[in-house]
Amino acid sequence: MEYNPQEARKKTSPEQQMIREARNLEYDRKFKKSAEERLNQDNPTPLGVFKVQARDVARKIVNKANELVIKKDKGEISNEDFAANMAMTEQMVGNLGKFTTTVETNLASYNDMLKNGQLSYGMDQHEEAVLQSIDRGEVKLDLDKEGRVILEGKGNHPIKGGFDVSIYDFFNVPKPVKKIPPINNLLDPYINNLGLDENGMPRTKTNEKGELVYDSGEYGEHSREVLGFTIDALKSAGPAGVRSFLGDHLNIPNEEIKSLAEDVNYIDEEGQEFDDGAQARAFKDLNGYMEGKYTRQTRPHPDTIARNAQSSAAQIAAQKQVMLPGQEEIQAQQTEVMQTPQGTIAETATEDVTVPDAASDMYQPQTEIKDTVEEVTEETPIKMKASSAKDLIKKYS
Repeated sequence: MEYNPQEARKKTSPEQQMIREARNLEYDRKFKKSAEERLNQDNPTPLGVFKVQARDVARKIVNKANELVIKKDKGEISNEDFAANMAMTEQMVGNLGKFTTTVETNLASYNDMLKNGQLSYGMDQHEEAVLQSIDRGEVKLDLDKEGRVILEGKGNHPIKGGFDVSIYDFFNVPKPVKKIPPINNLLDPYINNLGLDENGMPRTKTNEKGELVYDSGEYGEHSREVLGFTIDALKSAGPAGVRSFLGDHLNIPNEEIKSLAEDVNYIDEEGQEFDDGAQARAFKDLNGYMEGKYTRQTRPHPDTIARNAQSSAAQIAAQKQVMLPGQEEIQAQQTEVMQTPQGTIAETATEDVTVPDAASDMYQPQTEIKDTVEEVTEETPIKMKASSAKDLIKKYS
């Protein structure tokens, strides 16, 4: 499967349709209420239910602390046990505060993304079901038999159905996954400048003939640079961004994304290490996309143009039996034969002829320089001085 930002938006798998339907139901429950429903509620909002649950748990913790104090006063508990139990009670208070803050923050983010259509298809559906159940009050905050704070209840996976929820650590409370925009907006400018210098010119290289050329190189020559850039981009996007890329832009099934994300410290067939299989898969498709978009840029180097022009000029001159010494001015000679009363007379005349430098314009294409040399050679006639005929007639009359 290859990354195609234009096609990704048009495709929706059967699995994604099921996820969308579950979200639509949740959206309707949350935001499509009549005026009567909003004004005549038997119970507070689900988030209000959660706050009520948190206050109830807080009261339970306070009651446990009071019981410890009473037992200590009655001598029913040792100082050491009292201290240990009070320390546990304080820990419960801390955990309750962290649970409450985390749930409220994550639930508010989820509802905001749900309302604005920003939820990613890459989000684990077990986790999304937990947030929905918390919002409905079906997963409740409570204390277990040992006095530990716990989120417990039932969730409903849109594809697999119901499952049990039991969360003891507040950092395991699910976070919503937001859909990221097409990542080609970041990649395309990078690809267009791959192999170019700071002036936007292909870098100077030596070709197989030993000549200098401007050449951005083959895509494979930039493999390490591309790898570093892409890994940095994926790390900036984070695990949630990678999930969104796989789900929203590659349309990979949710369970496959889950499996890839849980395959940590992943090493691909090239021996490259990744944080997990999801990151490796994202890199593979992004790398393929960039390779397809990359265009090698080549231009002739002025030094090579000049050298080739000089060589071509010399070849043309040799073919036409014209001498091309290093000096810009040479002596051109021509013999003119004339009939006079004294008989046939021959005189050789000279004039200065300027030969243009074949490499005067280093940036002209080689073909243009050849034409120029030929034109100069053919259209620079060697003539006698204008006064030579009159001088001869006068001299020999």
